[in-house]
Amino acid sequence: MIRQLLQFVGYFLAIGALGFRFGIVRRIRGMTDDARVILRGDNAAILGVLGSFLLVLSLLGGPYIDSVRRKIAISEVLPPNFGPFEFKLAMIALALVGFAVVHTIPSLGWILAAIGTLFSVLQPVYTSKFAGKVNAVHILAASTWLGTLVVLTLVGIRAVIRTRSAGTQRSQLVADLVNSFSPLALISATIVAITGITTAWLHLKRFSSLWTTSYGIALDIKLVFVIMVVVLGAWNWRRVRPSLGNEGSEEAIRRSATMELTFAALVLIATSVLVALPSPK
Repeated sequence: MIRQLLQFVGYFLAIGALGFRFGIVRRIRGMTDDARVILRGDNAAILGVLGSFLLVLSLLGGPYIDSVRRKIAISEVLPPNFGPFEFKLAMIALALVGFAVVHTIPSLGWILAAIGTLFSVLQPVYTSKFAGKVNAVHILAASTWLGTLVVLTLVGIRAVIRTRSAGTQRSQLVADLVNSFSPLALISATIVAITGITTAWLHLKRFSSLWTTSYGIALDIKLVFVIMVVVLGAWNWRRVRPSLGNEGSEEAIRRSATMELTFAALVLIATSVLVALPSPK
């Protein structure tokens, strides 16, 4: 469960940093020099470094602890099919290097980070069966949606609020950030819904498993948290987003986004428990 949680958080941060860089910042037109300084990629890349480190930890932490406990070499507890494991580790290392060099060579750093992260998360698409392929796309879409929201809130909105620019300028920049994020969020959330339903059906096998098995009950709890995230996201889109651009509106979106991320964290925890449970027979 801990290993899965580390992996999910790692992908949220790494893919979220990429989503913020390529899906939000690059879509804002006519940015001022002050806005470019506020939204420089260094801070997002730091979260990417942290995410990549958590991915390495999730991949090697379990085998290392097992080797120490059993007093054997770590090579003896690594997966027998070492090729895919080695490839994934190499891609995560590439992403880690990419995020780390963003400060000195931004273009190269972001490209390396994107290649390493995407090849890592999508590895099951070309190595696993259908369920694994669907799950990989599900993780990518969820991380693009909520992971980007994490980075947007921590790096984008927070940085804008803390700047000394005039209130109206801050409000307009936050409005530009959120408006750039909205299409990415809608597309990603749609993919999450499709792949989530598909994955649930593949694992449940029958509808009654939702209330007759531990897996189904854990899925029910996760769905409650997911619904809360969707409701809060819809509220932000329909009620909060139209008010952006007015002075003081940036604080409102920060509070509502933080609430949405709170339930997203609960979704991650519930998912970590869920994947540790056996599928219904």
